[in-house]
Amino acid sequence: MKRRLLAAVLSMTVTAAMISGCAQSDSNSEESGASETEEAFSYPLTLEDAYGNVVTVEEEPETIVTVSPALTEIVYALGGEDKLIGRSSWDDYPEAVYDVQEVGNIDLPDTELIVSLDPDVVLASSIFSEEAYNALTDAGITVVIIKDESSLDGLTMYIQTVADVIGLHDEGEALAMDVSDQIAEVADEAQETIAGDDITVYYCMGYGEYGDYTAGGDTFINDIIEVAGCVNVAADVEGWSYSTEQLLEADPDIILVPSWGYDDFLVTEPYSELSAVQNNRVLSVDPNLFERVGPRNADAVRTLYEYALDANAVAHAGA
Repeated sequence: MKRRLLAAVLSMTVTAAMISGCAQSDSNSEESGASETEEAFSYPLTLEDAYGNVVTVEEEPETIVTVSPALTEIVYALGGEDKLIGRSSWDDYPEAVYDVQEVGNIDLPDTELIVSLDPDVVLASSIFSEEAYNALTDAGITVVIIKDESSLDGLTMYIQTVADVIGLHDEGEALAMDVSDQIAEVADEAQETIAGDDITVYYCMGYGEYGDYTAGGDTFINDIIEVAGCVNVAADVEGWSYSTEQLLEADPDIILVPSWGYDDFLVTEPYSELSAVQNNRVLSVDPNLFERVGPRNADAVRTLYEYALDANAVAHAGA
């Protein structure tokens, strides 16, 4: 029931985004004779950013800089790459992004370089530094800080907000609906197949001498695990910190390990003693599908569900 509810929330979030866009248009449109449902999205666009600042984008941006890999991915998914004239040094998807001018780190980029590019809008994440924000706004650059999402049900609004800011409202509605539909489809399949089997999953974000890190119950990765029909062994934890002792005690059915650490994880004690390792139920994953909020989170849900479905079938066959 919880997972069906989350799927419903995802769909409602898309509807809310559409309504929000219409409401924004109603407040700015001079065409008083049109109905609410027929109003087109228009500028100026006024919104409250993640800093609590009220920001107005006066007209559709022709050029943008994104200082966040997640935001860059969304721009490409929306088909807005022709507007992109700068991106963070951490951006790695899609491959075409490497042809775009780097502007530095996601928290403190090269603000002088950004000013020289003279973008109409800079999109940044919640970890964007106040120093960088002030330097750009003092130079007359419009900066929009998009609030980072901590739950999967905020994904559709996250996409729609980016779309609205950069002038791709209709494309945002279409992408948000497509992603929502993909996730809801998996949620329904999971309910019909594995949700009742309580398949436990551990997402490994880090391990070894520097500590164990996972996705607690208040993270969007937790939502990915649940929508895929599984149970997050760290659901009762807040944030990202865990312990080796907790992991050994939980002994999850499935472990997801980012590709960068997969091979080493399998042979490192005490992780090598875990049932999932012994039973070949450790999946190497692209961490960006799970750890980066964006359209590819739908792929993460599908990837985990299909792996869990196969693993569950094998377990039952051997029972």
